[in-house]
Amino acid sequence: MDNLVKKGALGSILHMSGIITEDDIQRALDEQSASGCRFGEALVKLEIVKQEDIDWALSNQLDIPYVRLSEKIIDRSATQLIPGELARKFNMIPIIRTGDELHIALADPLNKAAVDSVEELTGCTVTVSMPIIRELREMLDIFYGPEQGNETFGFSSPCFSEGILETINADRSGMRLLEYLVLFFLQNKISSVSLQPGGGTVRVSGRRGTHFREIGRFPVASYPTLISSIRKATRINGSRDLASRGEFLFRYRETDVILQASMVRAVEGECITIRTQPDLSFPAGLQELELEPDAAERFRSLATSGSGLVLFTSWNRQERSRFLDLFLHEMDTTARNVVLLGDGIGKGNVPFPRIPLTPGAPEEVETAVNALLDHAPDVIVLDDATDSRTFLTAWKTAMRGSLVVAGISRAGLGGVFDHLLQERRANRSLASGLRGIVAFAGVNTLCPSCRETDHKALHSLEQAGAASVFHAPGCPDCRYSGYGGKKYLVEVLTFDPALRELLATAREGVEFNGYLADKGYHGIAEKLAALLHNGEISPEEYQAVLAQYQDEM
Repeated sequence: MDNLVKKGALGSILHMSGIITEDDIQRALDEQSASGCRFGEALVKLEIVKQEDIDWALSNQLDIPYVRLSEKIIDRSATQLIPGELARKFNMIPIIRTGDELHIALADPLNKAAVDSVEELTGCTVTVSMPIIRELREMLDIFYGPEQGNETFGFSSPCFSEGILETINADRSGMRLLEYLVLFFLQNKISSVSLQPGGGTVRVSGRRGTHFREIGRFPVASYPTLISSIRKATRINGSRDLASRGEFLFRYRETDVILQASMVRAVEGECITIRTQPDLSFPAGLQELELEPDAAERFRSLATSGSGLVLFTSWNRQERSRFLDLFLHEMDTTARNVVLLGDGIGKGNVPFPRIPLTPGAPEEVETAVNALLDHAPDVIVLDDATDSRTFLTAWKTAMRGSLVVAGISRAGLGGVFDHLLQERRANRSLASGLRGIVAFAGVNTLCPSCRETDHKALHSLEQAGAASVFHAPGCPDCRYSGYGGKKYLVEVLTFDPALRELLATAREGVEFNGYLADKGYHGIAEKLAALLHNGEISPEEYQAVLAQYQDEM
């Protein structure tokens, strides 16, 4: 089993306890690979284990005791130390008090605010165990009585009729509320709905453009059931991460709308934002990028390079990794020894060995590259070489005859040249090893079927040259997301003797402006303004992307 799961991991704990077999582990790993879910979620989805088994294993993984609650093990005098309102607020129940120590069962054993509140109220030192949620709720009803207002979810809103509110509040799971919230933001052309707990209340708000207003609210005591329902629908019910994200389908006007739920853990429950998920698939090949002919030719020339350093630059590491995969796809790798370094690359149809690396560990990169030199690699692809030491390692490897393709976290050609000038201070020969740069930015375009002029927009965009601005409210063609897809603005630069000489002598990045202008390069900021002027993107998208390229040449 050691080659399947690490010691101390969820699968290892369940296997060592005889709950799952090695075949079960392999089935779960296959499901995890196919669907992208977590290992524990895969086990539950395949009905190999119950969620209770996962909870027990998590308590072992977190080194927190696991407890099965029953009326017999709970000391009623201990429950009298904490009022029912506080116990329900934090989803916990006292079990027993011994001297100055109070032992509690807490649904979220990492909730420091709950522990601090109990310690401040009781003056005791608190120790925590992890219960089964179903048993915890049973004990809360037994020792504190049925929750006040338990017959209603407690949602109030001026945006819904009394009849709809009655229907929503009759469902304690919260799923009817979720259904009507999704209908509300689709019908009213709202871009997202957020649920934000605080002060004993969950505020439900909607966003349209830059406007954010409250739709309604409900008591935080009703929130755990809704969170559980959303986690189940999005298949992230086993996640204990600070932030998590999942998707679910909603049928609207005979169209399957893909919804994305983003969660961030907060003191009184997750902050959740739900929005439509557009189809923003990455281009499968160079042709789908729709580059200008000269840029496409430069891209292909870089792919045929025999040696040197090629840089792919963007702030978005995930998209940068996809571009590296695309570059490999365009490259003729026949009879070439190709090795990948890093965790982000090689997730497409790229049949090459990949060496995993710890992010932010330049010594590890240096060790891996030096070891690979014994294997005579023709091409090395490194997902991130932003760190100075890693960048120098990549450059030295390129100088020894390999083609090194590396990503760096910078925006546009201007950001790359600023970065290169910094690196030149430590390496005066830098220019001689550079082969080319690919700079890009991903932009969400508006759906052409429902795009419309927004006469009420208050954005000041005169500098961009936009006579009017556009938004897309959503329609069946875009599955009510308002998006037409993802467009990539790309600049491809190859190094010639003049550029190498300029890099060797320049003092500031702006000195490259004249060279690029003479060569006919148009910066990403300029291309972005053209999209806005043509009504292909919204003003919000323009401003969000432009913020990275304000100082671009």
